[in-house]
Amino acid sequence: MKKITPNPPPSAPDDNLQPPPTVIFTVRPGLSTETALSNASEMLESATVCAYDCSEHLDGQNRKHVLAVVQMIEIAQLLVDEALNRECPVA
Repeated sequence: MKKITPNPPPSAPDDNLQPPPTVIFTVRPGLSTETALSNASEMLESATVCAYDCSEHLDGQNRKHVLAVVQMIEIAQLLVDEALNRECPVA
């Protein structure tokens, strides 16, 4: 019986740091808390803008659902900002 997929290439001994092949995205090992929180804050801000833009093109129940998502994003934003302020207070 013939195999449809080829064998994977042999792994080097130092390849144990690689994530499994099913993982598409990962957080860089050693990423600082400040950098992680800062990037999360920026992504939440972008998500808020996108959700508000979407809500402008909707009405009725769909608009209410999107605005509920906006509220959850903004609450998450507050939590991330508070954690960022605790981790890296501004003088």
